[in-house]
This record gives sequence, C-alpha cells and structure tokens, in this order.
Amino acid sequence: MLQFKTTELSSYSAPEQAQMAIEGGCRWIELSSKQNDPENLRETALEIIPLCTEKDTFMTIDHDVNLVNDLKVHGVHLTPGDMLPKEAREFLGPHAVIGVTVTTPDEVIALKSADIDYVRVEGYPVVSLEQYKQFVNRVREAGLTTPIVAAGRITDDDIQPLLNAGVSGITISDAVVESTDPSAYIKHCLDLTK
Repeated sequence: MLQFKTTELSSYSAPEQAQMAIEGGCRWIELSSKQNDPENLRETALEIIPLCTEKDTFMTIDHDVNLVNDLKVHGVHLTPGDMLPKEAREFLGPHAVIGVTVTTPDEVIALKSADIDYVRVEGYPVVSLEQYKQFVNRVREAGLTTPIVAAGRITDDDIQPLLNAGVSGITISDAVVESTDPSAYIKHCLDLTK
C-alpha cells in the first residue's frame, strides 16, 4: 500500500499534488488539513474528488470526520485529539476507511475493538527501522493483523527497508513534490512496493 499525503511545504497546490500522484499511478490520496481553514479545506477537497473519481482512486481526509461524511469521500485519518475511532466508525458507517496515528504497540492493541482499517506510525527516520520492526512484531505477537503504515521523511531509498521491517504500507509526501518529476517519482515508489 502506498499513500500519497498532500503537503503544505510545496509550491504545488494540493490539487496539483494529487493530480501528479494519480498520474504516477498512486491510488490513495490523503488530503492534509494542516493550515487549512474549514472552508478552504472543503474547496480543496471538491477540486480533488473528481481527480480521484476519474481514476478510481481512494481519497481520505485528515481529522475532519464531518467533512468526510458531507462529501462522501472514502475515509478519514485520525490523530490524537480528533474524534475517537469507535465514534468515527459509528458516525461514518461500515464502508468508511478509518486510519489512526499511533505511537506505541499498546495503542494498537487498545484499538482492537474499534474497527479501524490501519494504523500509522509517524516519525521516520527518528523512529528507526529497528523500532518499526519491534513495533510490528509486538502487534503481531498480540494476534492482531492490523496493517501498519510508516510515515515521515521517507524517500524511495527507504521503502524497501521499511517493508522488510514488516510494515504493510508507506505514506509518502515531501520526497514526491521535491523531486524533479513527481509523477515519475511516485511511479518508481509504487514499483518498489511490488
């Protein structure tokens, strides 16, 4: 699984970023809600939705469960301080994709009954490959198969080592928009996940 998350640290707008990622073959776009007031976030999402629909691409939005529900996009990514995952599931229904940022294996285990679709561990490379490996092993030893996604300052060079550490997917962002050809870069990253 390869998710592309839009970033505010780019000269490209979020819709431009999404378009380039989709052109490169990415089929999961996450709209970051940082530095976006609610109205601007809605307008940006409305620009990205047709791009995703045209190419049968998943679209999730950070934090804003109400906006996800209003716009009928695929799902939401939650972080501490957002609506609780269990409440988000009840609100959005069984079809919605719900991801949650976590920092410890115990948090994943505590979410066992919350009916989430994946967890994300932020902070690579501050969170080392060995730490990711230990994290995955601890969750699997607890009998959980929840997909674990790595995120942070990830480049193409990091993808295979992270997958080898046991993560199920990668969230990539800055390295794509900082490359000379973002669409080609995302295609290359996708090839590395196969």
